[in-house]
Amino acid sequence: MTFLQTVTTAISQVGDFVTAAAFDKSGLLTALNEVLGPIPRPDRPSKLEQRAQAAGMIGTIRRWQASPKSPPATEREVRTFFLPEELDRFSDQTGLTDTATIRMVRKLLPLCVRLRAIHDPSLKPPADPDEQLPAA
Repeated sequence: MTFLQTVTTAISQVGDFVTAAAFDKSGLLTALNEVLGPIPRPDRPSKLEQRAQAAGMIGTIRRWQASPKSPPATEREVRTFFLPEELDRFSDQTGLTDTATIRMVRKLLPLCVRLRAIHDPSLKPPADPDEQLPAA
């Protein structure tokens, strides 16, 4: 790493700390959901699932969907599942540096995948027609 790269990285990290950018998750979650598109269904996999399948990493997505407490994604997983242009867009939309963007995507992606799976109507059991709403 050159001196200039070292200084630039250090300045970026200080900026992320001072502005607390690394703690602002809402903008990044919005950007993630925009890229991921509609909630997946068995007959309509998400863009993320399609990319994971192509990379032979669909098992990673299935583990995230099933586990309420997955560890963060690896940097390799993030770079496999998202195009460089998308990661740049995350940085631009959130104001995070590239380093902070990767760090935040690593933390949020498994959670986002899990939440999307929980809200997938095809994964919920059918409603019991015998259940009655309580009387008001």
